[in-house]
Amino acid sequence: MKALSHLRPHRTGFVAGLACVSFACLVGTSQADAAPFVLAYTDGQIGQSYTNLQAYHAQLSAVGLGSAYNLTAAGTVGTEGMTNTTRSIISFAKSKGLPLYPTVSDYSNDTGGFDPAISKAVLASAASRAKAVTNLVNLATANGFAGIDIDLEAVQSSDKANHSAFISALAAGLHAQGLKLVISIPPKTGDKAPDYLGGYDYAAIGAAVDYFQVMTYDEVGPGWASSGFNGEVWPGPESGLDWQKAILSYTVSRVPASKVLAGLPSYGYDYSTNQVVHWSSYPAVLASHPGAVLQRDAASATPYATWGTVRKQPDGTEWSNSTKQPALWYDDAQSIQAKTALVNAYGLAGTSVWAMGYEDASFWSAVKAGLDNGATAPLSIDASAGTGGSIVPSGSVQVQQGRSQGFSIVPNAGYDISAVTVDGAAVGAVTSYTFSDVQAGHSIRAAFTARGGSGDTQIEASGTGQVWTKGATALSNANRQARTGINDGKLATGVTLNAAGEGETGKWEAAGVTWSAAKTVSKVTFINGAIDSYGNGYFESGVSLQYTTDGTRWIESGWAIAPAYPNSAAAGGASYAFSGTPLAGVLGVRVSGKTGPQSWSAIVNEVQVTGR
Repeated sequence: MKALSHLRPHRTGFVAGLACVSFACLVGTSQADAAPFVLAYTDGQIGQSYTNLQAYHAQLSAVGLGSAYNLTAAGTVGTEGMTNTTRSIISFAKSKGLPLYPTVSDYSNDTGGFDPAISKAVLASAASRAKAVTNLVNLATANGFAGIDIDLEAVQSSDKANHSAFISALAAGLHAQGLKLVISIPPKTGDKAPDYLGGYDYAAIGAAVDYFQVMTYDEVGPGWASSGFNGEVWPGPESGLDWQKAILSYTVSRVPASKVLAGLPSYGYDYSTNQVVHWSSYPAVLASHPGAVLQRDAASATPYATWGTVRKQPDGTEWSNSTKQPALWYDDAQSIQAKTALVNAYGLAGTSVWAMGYEDASFWSAVKAGLDNGATAPLSIDASAGTGGSIVPSGSVQVQQGRSQGFSIVPNAGYDISAVTVDGAAVGAVTSYTFSDVQAGHSIRAAFTARGGSGDTQIEASGTGQVWTKGATALSNANRQARTGINDGKLATGVTLNAAGEGETGKWEAAGVTWSAAKTVSKVTFINGAIDSYGNGYFESGVSLQYTTDGTRWIESGWAIAPAYPNSAAAGGASYAFSGTPLAGVLGVRVSGKTGPQSWSAIVNEVQVTGR
């Protein structure tokens, strides 16, 4: 599966699978007359994007279609990124009366980035520009879209005038059909911008378009840092408050503020792995580093975590095993509120988010609070953990009234969760808990007990980690392969069971441990890996624990799993425990499940087995 990716033209090593963001207001009133509008850009390459649209569509004014359409050098519109997920998104948005704006970019899967040859060919002459305009207008009218979001990110400085002429012609063509034009545009802090931004005349473009969406994200990442901020080194903020202010101050000096839309990222970067980390996965990454120190950078108003000595790297130093750093830069409710509040501070048209499917309910609560200027004083949830584990987040956690806040409970090696209490009342040995619609202060405490009272210990390391792929049935023993990552004790490192993918029809997969001598097993826990940028990494159905007494024939254990497995991307980074009557005389145990059209392969960080 390939995504039409958001890729900075001047940087290398950026992770594929992102796309530009846009937002569109729906009426031609000024910001003073209308409330801020919000558009979430969906990513048709991941099934969770459609799931989240169904859950949070009430938060939106319009829906963007990312990773689906591309402009070719011939001026035609390609659909190589179209998926069934995008088709479902289109159908659902129309059923809810939400306007749709497809992003059409100069991204090329052949080159793996935004291709200057495409924009140069399209912009070359009046005839080539007119052909592209006709095809884009036809795309919008034929599909019942509200307009077009144009995203040319590889425009050369020599094509500046032709670019502005193309945007003006496209706006005129759409306006003639009663449609609107949004432009997603790289961020600038002044007229004297780097050469790769020389093709963008903010004033000329701003005069033509209906909405001017500034892509205020990717300030800093693994391998780059934006000029003039964060000391021009990495690690650093994905989208700092100081950086956003500088960009928006310049933008509104060239473009009417009532047209300007400021982008928000729902992802950050793990500088130890060179991976994009989605908002919904931040707790899992933090939990995988129990000793991490949580801090907040004052200038950027952005949180970050470190779990070792961080050595700053100059802009342009590529990420590698020798330059990787033990740090996660991300956003939380406080930072998102501060950045979203810039909409009202600058009198902008609204905000936009890349991307739906990366976030959860707490993200939208923070966006709303920011647009409301955070008028309500936050409430406090006191979170603490006893010896033997941790709770994430911890301490005095600030939550806006009416919002939700989730917590993850993570035992250390050799410990189990014994109890979780909320406001003094027991809620069981749960691995996660969410306070919904918070209207008052609360407390949550986790307790842990050391294993070994029954003589049972963790025994997975004494066996061989195994994976099974391409199974025709749940109990298949075919296609078995030894994989040390399944039981190596590295809880934050995932094993993709089938790197080639099982295909959209889905197959049975499993991960487990086998032994040469019989064991008695009393508990099995598996840690789901992080969801990758295409939405793979979880079982879509049929998750169960199986065992074998002869090494070849697998039997369903009938054990219960807690918490319930979600069969969705929500499983990413979470732990699931199987329990039941102890299994005696077993030569192996495994977690089995089926893939499907949204997740082509499961990712498992670890299978932990308690027994003797």
